[in-house]
Amino acid sequence: MTLSSTSIIKVIVVTDDLDKTVAGYRNLLGTGTAPAEDEEHKMLRTPFTKYMGQDITDMPMRVESVFSDNFWFEIIQPMGGNDPWAAWLKEHGTSICSVCLLSNGPLESDEAVMREAGYASIFKQEKGYEAYEYFDTSKDLGVLVEVKEHYKG
Repeated sequence: MTLSSTSIIKVIVVTDDLDKTVAGYRNLLGTGTAPAEDEEHKMLRTPFTKYMGQDITDMPMRVESVFSDNFWFEIIQPMGGNDPWAAWLKEHGTSICSVCLLSNGPLESDEAVMREAGYASIFKQEKGYEAYEYFDTSKDLGVLVEVKEHYKG
């Protein structure tokens, strides 16, 4: 069994200096343009956020995106300590933290694939119009894998 999609839509970089890291990526790539959204967001599910199986509400961070032709770099500077980005930064320093694959849905099917492959879910956020989940693939792949589903509503 494989994931529903292997389409990479973004690469997540964590850093302790957002301005410096964003400047470096923009110097190499330019600014690019954000991908067009096909439709308005429609709330279909109840929002929640879980980290390591526990509900969390506070994930302070600074975030900027640098766009390329076919995906973007989401650059995150964690400002707290209770989220996957802060944990990655503490262990690995400024680096690529994860790659994000756009699920063909439902996310629960991809979650089952990852669980069967032996990868634990470490972070899941339900935004009501989309959901995404981070899996601990770092020992095998060198990065976390994020799978994101945009709801069709």
